[in-house]
Amino acid sequence: MTATKHHFRAPGLLFLALLLLLPVLPMPLQAGEALVSGQYLSGGGQDLQLRITVAAPAPSTLIVIQNLPPGTAIESASPAFHQYDASKGEGKWLLTQVSPGRYLLSLRLPRPVPPGAISGEIRYKDPASGRLTHLPIRP
Repeated sequence: MTATKHHFRAPGLLFLALLLLLPVLPMPLQAGEALVSGQYLSGGGQDLQLRITVAAPAPSTLIVIQNLPPGTAIESASPAFHQYDASKGEGKWLLTQVSPGRYLLSLRLPRPVPPGAISGEIRYKDPASGRLTHLPIRP
């Protein structure tokens, strides 16, 4: 019995055509890239907005904590907060069934707050490592 040697040859144009026709899939994160990021679109005033960007693979749940000056009331919030302690100025949101993309958290206050008087934090569990991450956010 003799062994036959097979030579691999690239299929050329067929291979190239398949590569061009494949859908573009989200690229996995590279080392040092954040799975979740947050940015204040307005860092003071009466209307506050926090944009949250989530990359793939998305954590299933985000906990967002918004710190305002103690005693500050909230007229409205979108999405609605789950808990707010006005004496501490701390609001909490639990965002579930999160998928990759952008989310906007908006607050309307009865009185403006000075720029820099707010801060926030996003907490999530990395789906790949299971590690709990605390991401501070400043205007």
